[in-house]
Amino acid sequence: MIRVPLLILILLFFIFGVRYTSDQNFKYKVDKDILKKEVSEDNLNSIEIDSDDNSTSYAYDKYICLLNKNKLTEYNSNGEIIAELDVNVSIPLFASSDKYLVLADKESTNFYLISGSNILWKNSIEGEISQINVNKNGYVSIIVKNTIYKSIIIYYDLSGTEVFRYYISRNYATCSAISPDNNYLAVGEINYSGTIIKSLVNIISVDLAKTDPKNSVVYTYNAENGEILSMINYQSNDYALCMFTNYIQKVTPNSDSRFLELTSNDLFVDINLENKLAKINKQSSGLYSFKYEISFVNTSNMQENLYILDSDLPKSLYSSQSVIALNLGNEVHVISDSGWLLKKYSSSKQVNNIILGKHIAGIIYKNKIEIISF
Repeated sequence: MIRVPLLILILLFFIFGVRYTSDQNFKYKVDKDILKKEVSEDNLNSIEIDSDDNSTSYAYDKYICLLNKNKLTEYNSNGEIIAELDVNVSIPLFASSDKYLVLADKESTNFYLISGSNILWKNSIEGEISQINVNKNGYVSIIVKNTIYKSIIIYYDLSGTEVFRYYISRNYATCSAISPDNNYLAVGEINYSGTIIKSLVNIISVDLAKTDPKNSVVYTYNAENGEILSMINYQSNDYALCMFTNYIQKVTPNSDSRFLELTSNDLFVDINLENKLAKINKQSSGLYSFKYEISFVNTSNMQENLYILDSDLPKSLYSSQSVIALNLGNEVHVISDSGWLLKKYSSSKQVNNIILGKHIAGIIYKNKIEIISF
């Protein structure tokens, strides 16, 4: 039998939840005064930087990284150095998933798999690296150009062992993605040779590729004429989302289906979340006025979560696994893919650049990076 105090507590939580989700003024006060979601410049931990050093910054997991003069320095949320790693990288390419970071030298040969404060392995290849990808298990794919083939895709396991190579002689590989169970590799290709651009996505079985890479493609999706493939992301073991110029296609090892037709009201669209798509929609709120909302769509069951923006159109959107960051000029909103505000950052200066990891964000200025943890 449920006691009366417990019933009262459940009722209070219910009333609080209803009011928090329906009353914007109440939600604002709770976020600011109780949940401490609002932070501002100069009240955060920060990392000092020298604008003359030409360092490159990146965020992943719970770390912020600075690359400068072949030294990768990693910081925690307190702004403390946790690692200084020696790398041989001039023009960096970064990719990350969960606790793994791949760092490569664009148009050169070196690349590294990093986790926390350690380089797990390093390697080099013949040709030039044009694109990298890593999944949550630390499996890596590298796209190589400028060999006798137009593109070569090399697939590595967590130990850094090369599993297979996939050679492309007719098209250019532009992007790749590894399934969460490591069993499939999706490769995006574009053919520019004809009068009409042709894009396609090949789904490669890793098991087949181990013994016979030439015959390892289990499914090919050919895009509509003129559509340019810009991004692939595996959002489950079963399917990859593929973003083209005017639509998003869901591709499996044995089928494909249209997921979303893009319209002029879809102002920003991002498929890089773990199992959701994020898009900013423009909605009419009057004769000559509009409001904006962020829609998070679960790509497996189509359930939707909304975050309403009480502002003008954001300048930019950033994503990392299960969170996004919106640059609103003098504000940054960090939002979970469930539609909940995690942090709101305000500044007297315009925000121009943001780096975002799963549990950390950096607001980049000329002389410092301000750290937001969540």
